[in-house]
Amino acid sequence: MKIHLRLVILLSCIPFAANAETMAASHYNAKAPHVAAHRTLPMGTRLIVRNPRNGRSAHVVIGDRGPFIGGRSLDISNVVASQLGFGRSGVLSVQTRVVRN
Repeated sequence: MKIHLRLVILLSCIPFAANAETMAASHYNAKAPHVAAHRTLPMGTRLIVRNPRNGRSAHVVIGDRGPFIGGRSLDISNVVASQLGFGRSGVLSVQTRVVRN
């Protein structure tokens, strides 16, 4: 009698903190190209910022406080804004995900 065993392994990869939220981001002249400003996230928090309109994403590190304009949650550098395809728009709805604190 032959016995056939089939082993199926399901793997999933879930980031450390996979919570995505939508924010209104604006851009500013940061001294470092991948620095972002947020009012409450701890300094050094790493985020993936994604433009849902075109699918482009970029990595940023929280290293500043702000934005100080109502209705905006995140300030990103001009370099990151161009990577995300902001165009001439100064404000854009983006999705964020914490990848490491």
